Amino acid sequence: MHHHLLVIFTLLVTASTMAQSPVDVGGEGMQTTALEESTGADLFATTFDESNVGYLHIYIDPAIDPLETYLLRGQEMSDTAMAMLPPRFRKMADKEGSTLYSTIAIKGIEENLYLTRLDAPRRDQIDMFAIRDGRVKHLKTLAYRDCGGNECLQMDSYITDVNLDTNFDLIQIARRKTESMGTTDERRTVYYMDPDNRRWKMTQELDVNWEGIEFYDRGDRPE
Repeated sequence: MHHHLLVIFTLLVTASTMAQSPVDVGGEGMQTTALEESTGADLFATTFDESNVGYLHIYIDPAIDPLETYLLRGQEMSDTAMAMLPPRFRKMADKEGSTLYSTIAIKGIEENLYLTRLDAPRRDQIDMFAIRDGRVKHLKTLAYRDCGGNECLQMDSYITDVNLDTNFDLIQIARRKTESMGTTDERRTVYYMDPDNRRWKMTQELDVNWEGIEFYDRGDRPE
C-alpha cells in the first residue's frame, strides 16, 4: 500500500533507548532525572522515548506500514501506565474500544511533554500530557482522524519555535472532508505556551510561515 510519507519534521537528536524521563517532583516544573521508585508517574514516564525535535508534524496515519518511518508509532501502553491517565480520558478510550500507545516525550518548559496515540475502530487521536504535582495532566489534543459514512474529520499539528524564544509553539489545522463536496470548514489556529502556568493559549501575534503547513493525506476517499 502506498503511503505519501509526509514526515515534515526534523529530528535534531533522537534517543533510541527507553526514556529516563524527568518527573515533576516540586509542582513548579523543576525536575530531577533520579526516578523515585514505585510511583505511577515514574512508570508512566519511562514508557516514552525521549526525542529532541525542532520541527515536528503530528498526524494520524490510519494504516501504518511495518516498514514505514512513523515517529508516533509507539508501544502499547501497560495497564499501570494507563491507570495514571485522567479518569475522563480513560473513560473515553474505554468507550471507543481503543488501544493506547506511548510514543515520544519532548522537552517543554522545565518539564517533559508526553504524546500518546489512541487507535480506535473509527477515531484515531494523538494527545499531549504533562506530569505535574505527581499526576498526569491532559494538555491538548494534537491530532485526530474521525471517518464515518461519507465524511472525514481531521486535525494535524505542527510543533516548532515560531518566534525563536526557545519555547515551542503549536500550529493546528483542521478540516472536514466529504466524498461529494471535497474539503470544507478548514481552519487554522496558533498557540503559545504561557511560561507562567504552562498552558497553551491561542494567539494571533505569531508570524507563521504557512508554506509547508499541510495535512497528511493518504489520498483516500472518506471511509
